[in-house]
Amino acid sequence: MNDFEAYHHHNSLFVSACAVVILMLMNFIEGSTVVAATDVEVTKKIDPYMITTRERLNYEGIQEPGYNDSYSFLEINQLTKQRCPEEFVIFVHGWGDDEEKAKERFDRVKLSLENNSYAHPLIGLSWDSDQAWFSAKFVAKDNGPKLANFIVNTKVTCKHLEPDKNVKIRLIAHSLGARVVLSALDNLHKDSIWNNSTNNFNVTSVHLMGAAVDDEEVSMYPRDILNDLTNWGSPKSDYGKAIQEEVIKFYNLFSTKDNALEPNFTNPLYPSQIYPSFEADRALGHSGYQKFPYDLNATKSLPRNYKQTIVENEIRAICDADGDRKSDFLPLTNITIELGDNHGGYLGFRNNTRLIDDGAMNLVVDDWNNVASGININENLQSIVTCN
Repeated sequence: MNDFEAYHHHNSLFVSACAVVILMLMNFIEGSTVVAATDVEVTKKIDPYMITTRERLNYEGIQEPGYNDSYSFLEINQLTKQRCPEEFVIFVHGWGDDEEKAKERFDRVKLSLENNSYAHPLIGLSWDSDQAWFSAKFVAKDNGPKLANFIVNTKVTCKHLEPDKNVKIRLIAHSLGARVVLSALDNLHKDSIWNNSTNNFNVTSVHLMGAAVDDEEVSMYPRDILNDLTNWGSPKSDYGKAIQEEVIKFYNLFSTKDNALEPNFTNPLYPSQIYPSFEADRALGHSGYQKFPYDLNATKSLPRNYKQTIVENEIRAICDADGDRKSDFLPLTNITIELGDNHGGYLGFRNNTRLIDDGAMNLVVDDWNNVASGININENLQSIVTCN
């Protein structure tokens, strides 16, 4: 090989190497703009459990394949068989979810928690929410005692196994699942075993995400429920005292742009307007605690441990949160959405089996870790899209 050929040979190798490096950097940047761990294997896996109350008078553990058959749910008694975990999370899904959709919601929460390096056990509650709204909200309230029963039984079992261990219980509820959790807290508040002087148990934290309950239901006083005539004959209640006395830290994550919860002044009829059409009121998951006709904070009606955070910038403008290749806004078509619109996006967004964004779940883990959350504002994210 002469000097001329050698020069071009080495120059070609150099150019090829540079191209490879550039491609690697481009792939890294593309995969890092939203979720840092999207395209890598997460080493810490969460132990998955599921309890169900569907067509049952009480809860029951299930052992069957999870979403996409990617794992199997563990036998619920294993959670407290020999020793208890330091902490665990219970997730309650929202309205309109059959058994398979409940598994998908659970799996998306699991992926989002793992993406934020959380590795304690996760328990899903699958309940009969796949029915008309009017009956579903009553069923949600009726599931509160069943969830409370599971919580009490687990805490009592752990106390017998390890008397000196204080097992932390964390609750996450999405949409109408908020009514299940609030009803459960109300039942814990009235439970003699939970509250006796020997036990004096508590729930470590509660996170409501896009809560499909009225904005006055976090009040500590019955007057704030009875003053609203739309509440008469409904399952609504004043849950503030139960929140204050049974929970250490209570968080309400909401979006003022949530399409399932926001008022639609142009077309105030279902399906263009959902929660306000059903309830003739504002949702806690849309605008936080009640401010009209009077402010609950000004009347000192809120629990001391109540905290709320606007999270719309964490909810991407993506039409399909659960990866089923269908718009989450059907039957509406040709609808324009922006950050904060997708009611399902609090839990994260997926593309079939892979997580593409963790929604507002990163803020949940930050709260657990007592880390000051920085709301995500990423100028590279598409802010407006059209869903068909």
